[in-house]
Amino acid sequence: MATTNNSIIVAMVPFSRFTHINQLFLLARLIAFHNIPVHLLCLAEFNKDLKQRLKGEYFELAKNIHFNDILLSQDECKRSKEEDYDNERVVSIMEMLEKQSESLQRTCLELSMNTKKLVIIYDSIMKNYLGDVHTLANVETCIFHSGSAISKYSLLRQSVDDLNVIVVDDHEKLLKQMHEEFPAMDSCFPPGMELFEKDLYEWDLNSGEFMISSREVEGNYLDLLANAKNKKPLWALGPLHMLLQSHHDSTSKAPHHECLEFLNNQDVNSVIYVSFGTGIKLSQEQLNELAFGLENCNQRFIWVIGKGDQSNNNDNDNTIELPQGFEERVKGRGMIVRNWAPQLEILGHPSTCGFLSHWGWNSCMESISVGVPIIAWPNEWDQPYNAVLVTKVLKIGISLCNWTHKDKLVTSELIQKSIKILMNTTEGEEMRKRAVELSNKIKSSFSPGGVATKEVESFISYITK
Repeated sequence: MATTNNSIIVAMVPFSRFTHINQLFLLARLIAFHNIPVHLLCLAEFNKDLKQRLKGEYFELAKNIHFNDILLSQDECKRSKEEDYDNERVVSIMEMLEKQSESLQRTCLELSMNTKKLVIIYDSIMKNYLGDVHTLANVETCIFHSGSAISKYSLLRQSVDDLNVIVVDDHEKLLKQMHEEFPAMDSCFPPGMELFEKDLYEWDLNSGEFMISSREVEGNYLDLLANAKNKKPLWALGPLHMLLQSHHDSTSKAPHHECLEFLNNQDVNSVIYVSFGTGIKLSQEQLNELAFGLENCNQRFIWVIGKGDQSNNNDNDNTIELPQGFEERVKGRGMIVRNWAPQLEILGHPSTCGFLSHWGWNSCMESISVGVPIIAWPNEWDQPYNAVLVTKVLKIGISLCNWTHKDKLVTSELIQKSIKILMNTTEGEEMRKRAVELSNKIKSSFSPGGVATKEVESFISYITK
């Protein structure tokens, strides 16, 4: 490593949700590896967790990663960390972000006074809460988009009338092929998304933009985005855990978990992994159908039940109730994991054959990176677009249901059928082969001179120039 460059500081401004913060925290480690000081501007509760993660194996990086607490009342900070990120609470979340704005702007100003160049990397959601910091003479700004390139391009297509579009393209063929089945923005996002996308499109005061993606996965959509904007650099920095491994900074080694012991005792490609993250809620009726589908498919499985899987029938009762006798009946064949589980290690285990998920972008990239095919069960936001990418473009997975029927109950029979297709048919085997081939391409892109390596070099050069 070279000598720390104190003439440059990077400030990161994430949106106050774990998945968004985690992506920028991983990127902070990558930048810190190049001996560039990085400041994470987060609510105190999030910074407390991030500091704990820096201890131990990340000690060498700790000197270059700093934490600036953004001020909020204790009650507001707790609400920000615990509140579910769903459409009904978007207004209250925006109000909370307004309360962060003054502290964010003051912190950025203070950092700019202590360096020759301040690079502010901010989540696109945070654009309107940074005030006029971009006008400071020694400040450059870079936008971070937390979702996929296909979702970003699809939203632009549905928001900006005069978008620069390539009319002869695979995406145009896809739109004609899917027709009304292609997800409409108003079916995935809350009201106001069109105005948000238009505003971002017209914003011209940033120096560049980046996404946690890979040109091996979304090269066509990254090119379409670059062509549509025809302005500033657009970097694809991902998958982040592979970027860190390529810089000899392994991702956090989780404590040995019981589900890994379970996988060690199974045959290769014999286990379906089921997880919906922390933000997706299933009704009690849907939870029961999923349980019966897993029970009747006669396949081995790991089902991670987190906060998001709690029944949404009663806001005052978040008890997870599985069908009576379910756990006893699947004992030895199925494993129920409540709360946290080491997802990347599970996906990367040789016994894992497929992944049944809501298909948020972080989960999507993790599964693709290790060559595990997917059963996509999208729920909201960018998830339906990610499902289109996986099933229609990459052809490494199947959709559990048509997006136009998203509000209908997904039956246990359909769940059972989808699992069997993925695990016990020639069609599923072909998906698995394509997934492994794509994973190998991604891994090769991190070799010297590879496309991912060049992408990182270009991004670091932008920071240090």
